[in-house]
Amino acid sequence: MTCETRAERLARMAAEQAAYEAEQTQTYPARLMAMLERAQKVNFELTVKDANFLLVDRDDRRDRTVVLTLTYDRENQEALHELDWRVDIKEEAAREAERKANLRATALNKLSKEEREALGL
Repeated sequence: MTCETRAERLARMAAEQAAYEAEQTQTYPARLMAMLERAQKVNFELTVKDANFLLVDRDDRRDRTVVLTLTYDRENQEALHELDWRVDIKEEAAREAERKANLRATALNKLSKEEREALGL
């Protein structure tokens, strides 16, 4: 079993990075469109201006606009990653709120008629 030389390892790592970048470039438009759809479902406002997609979280008081374009580059990839993170948080919060509402509804359904009347329900 031969050991990989430093030059071979660096060449392999460069080739892997190039393949990764090529894949990211190729899949970027599809990932962008899927993320825009998810973002709108969790109350992000989408505006298109000067060939840029501007996304603003309507629920966030801070002005943290995410700007994306159709062209893949490192800056757009980072913005897409940030948007993904923010959407994940909002989706998780929505799932938790739904879980609590279902739990509350289940608990209320277990109450007797007398208990409901006592609680004013």
